[in-house]
Amino acid sequence: MMRIGLVSVVFLALGCASARAEASPAEGRQVQSIVRNTASPFCPGKTLDSCPSPKAGEWRRDIREWVGEGVAEPEIRDRLQARVPGFDLSIPPVKSGWVIPVVALTLSTLWFVVMARRFTRRRVSSPLVETPTQALALDARLDEELAGLD
Repeated sequence: MMRIGLVSVVFLALGCASARAEASPAEGRQVQSIVRNTASPFCPGKTLDSCPSPKAGEWRRDIREWVGEGVAEPEIRDRLQARVPGFDLSIPPVKSGWVIPVVALTLSTLWFVVMARRFTRRRVSSPLVETPTQALALDARLDEELAGLD
């Protein structure tokens, strides 16, 4: 019983002890900004944030450490660039980023117009109003049917 109590106290103490002080929210935002806006030399077409490479993980840890030390963002980028002089770490701006929303808006508007026209045509093209000749023909047929029942 004494051992269980001692083991519980040890686990409780270890669980309450913090490994290191957490970074402030401002530092966390700065780290995320750098990591999300830096191309990864280890994963073509990805940023350091989305690259699963262990080397990218090391770079993220280094960035976190440098931000914690108070190193300015341009200096951090210069340090990273010095590691891979032949690779451009900047992310090229997307020039055609507006195309997909415009195409989606155009197609959805076109679909709405086509569906609205179909709906209005069906309602107009199938009226329940009879013409006078149709009414007379139906009356005559009804009279014949009733006469046949007598």
